[in-house]
Amino acid sequence: MNKFEIQQRLEEIEKIKIEIYQRMNKEIPEDLIFSNYHFKKLINGISVIIPTYKGEKVIKKCIESLKNQTLSPKYFEVFFIINGEKDQTEEILMNFIKEHNINHFNILHSEEASVSAARNMGIQQASKKYITFLDDDDYLSPNFLEKLFDHADEESVVISQVVDVDLEGNSNSNNPVNSQIKKALDTKIYTYTDLNSVLTMNACKLIPTKKVKTQRYELGLKSGEDVVFFTKLFALHHFHLKIVPLEEQAIYYRVLRDNSVSRRKNSFEFNVKERLEVMKHLDVLLGETNSPTIQQFIKGKIHAQYGFIDRYINNSNELREKVIEEVNKHSFVYFPYFKLYNGETRSLIISYCFPPYVDTSGTVMAKRIIENNEVVDVIYNNMSKVRDTDYRQNAMVDGFINNRMEISSASSFKQWKSMKDFIKKSLKEIKLKERKNGTYHKIYSRALWPASHFLAFEYKMKNPKAKWVAEFSDPILLDIHGNERKSAIIDLGFYKKVNALLKKKNLPLALNNNMFFWCEYIAYAFADEIVFTNENQLKYMSEMFPIKELKEVILKKARICNQPTLPKQYYHVKASKYRIDENKVNLGYFGTFYQTRKLNEIIEGLKLTKPELRDKIKLHVFTSDPKSLANELSGEVIEKHVKVNPYVNFLEFLNFTTKFDCLIVNDAFTKDYKNINPYLPSKLSDYKGSGNNIWGIFEEGSILSKFETKYKSEIGDIEGATKVFESLVTEKLIQKFNQLDEALPNEKLM
Repeated sequence: MNKFEIQQRLEEIEKIKIEIYQRMNKEIPEDLIFSNYHFKKLINGISVIIPTYKGEKVIKKCIESLKNQTLSPKYFEVFFIINGEKDQTEEILMNFIKEHNINHFNILHSEEASVSAARNMGIQQASKKYITFLDDDDYLSPNFLEKLFDHADEESVVISQVVDVDLEGNSNSNNPVNSQIKKALDTKIYTYTDLNSVLTMNACKLIPTKKVKTQRYELGLKSGEDVVFFTKLFALHHFHLKIVPLEEQAIYYRVLRDNSVSRRKNSFEFNVKERLEVMKHLDVLLGETNSPTIQQFIKGKIHAQYGFIDRYINNSNELREKVIEEVNKHSFVYFPYFKLYNGETRSLIISYCFPPYVDTSGTVMAKRIIENNEVVDVIYNNMSKVRDTDYRQNAMVDGFINNRMEISSASSFKQWKSMKDFIKKSLKEIKLKERKNGTYHKIYSRALWPASHFLAFEYKMKNPKAKWVAEFSDPILLDIHGNERKSAIIDLGFYKKVNALLKKKNLPLALNNNMFFWCEYIAYAFADEIVFTNENQLKYMSEMFPIKELKEVILKKARICNQPTLPKQYYHVKASKYRIDENKVNLGYFGTFYQTRKLNEIIEGLKLTKPELRDKIKLHVFTSDPKSLANELSGEVIEKHVKVNPYVNFLEFLNFTTKFDCLIVNDAFTKDYKNINPYLPSKLSDYKGSGNNIWGIFEEGSILSKFETKYKSEIGDIEGATKVFESLVTEKLIQKFNQLDEALPNEKLM
């Protein structure tokens, strides 16, 4: 084959692939849509797509407006897609085309009475570089296509005015959508937020065809399919936005009828069930973007859909309960519960580090909020200088947050000056919120970062009736080696105040100037409830605290609460494209290696595994320093059996946990430093929700050692690790054999 024949054949293959996706009504992959072979056929101009269902009474004005366009017919094509039950629409169109000798109007047929299927068919047939959508009962100003085409480019969406017309012919150019367009024109640069209403309606836009062809209208939606289609389109493609100047008078005339969305009567079906279906599609998009502006745009669309639900509830508690029951059927990751519960918050979460900042302590606090199913306010510090950001984590928790208060202060684990600044600014911000909503009934602080408890203490002293729940993620005063952490509080006013309050409670006074000591003491003395993640942590911290008389006080207030496990839907927010060989036993390990937590027994155990079994094993390691581990394994007999990867974001990590045959979690090594292991790996709570097997590498007497995992071996036990590897391979082989046996046809014994 010569070069031309090869190219022609490639074009045919691309076309076949696209047709297969279209027949299955599936979105076409971008790499296929953007192929040179497919897009070289797009012709400069506009494709106008008009679905019509029983449009015989309304379509005449629409087609007249298209005939009267000032843009030359060679630059635009029109597709009328007749869908569902037929009436006289086709006859009207054919007579009009014949009468005016028009050759750029095309009539298509879709047997299904579905506006989405009709639009999808039009998108499939479009051959021009730009697309615009028109409803069969609407019409265009004569210069509409010409003016939009004048401003078009393949990275932009061009927007016209939209004028509402009622059934008596009265026009309204000051409708909410057009008012938004006019307001945006006052600025030189338009954002998605500036034009959020117009962007997700079918009308008054010119869009690059190559972008539109990557999307499909959802067939299963009874209403709101345009909101889903365009929200996804704008979320995935960062378009420039252009508005045709008002003086050019390019207008989309939108005819308002009794069955239009804005005039629909309230009903549970339309206002609640159909809106929730739309919101579910939008919910999926939130987990796919790390852009705060795109997330804001998507949430705005979700909130707009919720407006219909709120209109249905109309302050009725009985209807609210009915809606909550329906919401719970959908397993939302993000749902605006703060709107559903009237925006009333009486609880304040204090978490010095909190999403979007990437930090295990902040993530666990977000999971606590979800677990408690309570609408709250959250105050936290700006950690951008010491932590990465991942706005996808916001999506999973923001539905339960009424107000976020981010404080700008220098981030610090140990410097009192920075913490004091955080406390001062936080109290000022809280006071502003309380002027509007009243004081908080409950505060919940979580500390790995000590500033959380110090702020909670200050609030509690000012509001003694507020219930203070203080959670410790780990021991604060003593580090992993059992040594005392130290950082001085140079603040005489603090000591005087705290000791005066301790005296009133008949608790021992302290002259200790160590900030880490006081972080524990103020929580033990003044919190109403103290949360520990496991029994060993409670025992260790209560017994090792220097003031022994406090042990009974701690025990009376203590509550054991393991790190939360998220519901199933959170494990499928961000579908991972990470590939694994299904014929191998795939093990996943997620974690950073340091002095007290290593992978020695795993690595050495894999080396000792029988070669014929080892060849069926793949260990996938996700760590903060993949390069060092890869170098360490270079040239080793197990190098090809270990795939080393960088860390992934939290939601992707959750999805990863569902893919492996077994997940490895290991204890920190403490027996040389502590009489009891107070740590419970937070990964265990995430693994529990994956539905997959867990291999716990434990230290004797730890909480992990008592936890039921399918596989277990002790820290340092290389032989035990080898046995686990061999068991995993054997069990998978048996499983494969059983599956094969079940798939074979049953034969009757003769």
